[in-house]
Amino acid sequence: MRIRHLSLLVLLLLVAGCIKSGPEVAPVSGRVTVDGQPMENVDVVFQPENSGSPSYGRTDKDGHYTLGYNRNVQGALVGSHNVGISISPEVVRKPPRIKNAGLRRDVKSGKNEFNFEVTSEGN
Repeated sequence: MRIRHLSLLVLLLLVAGCIKSGPEVAPVSGRVTVDGQPMENVDVVFQPENSGSPSYGRTDKDGHYTLGYNRNVQGALVGSHNVGISISPEVVRKPPRIKNAGLRRDVKSGKNEFNFEVTSEGN
């Protein structure tokens, strides 16, 4: 009886190890400059072109960001993404409007680094 239980446990562990848990997510980070200068509190959004949840990040004082897929997972879904870059007037007083139409990036398995050099609409 004991061997039977042990065999069942081993089988369950093998099956559990073969099941993929959730979508494939890869680390994404980089740097954003606005008119050639790093800017703090710039929002970066990677929206999957197919289906799936977007990933978000916000730049630090040096313009660096790291995307978060959800509260517990860093990164973005593997695949093609439309990228949005914006600065919220609720966070930055009188922010510049960013020209970023048509930004796309392909997230691949493994570490991804995407730097963005954007310009404001006044430049």
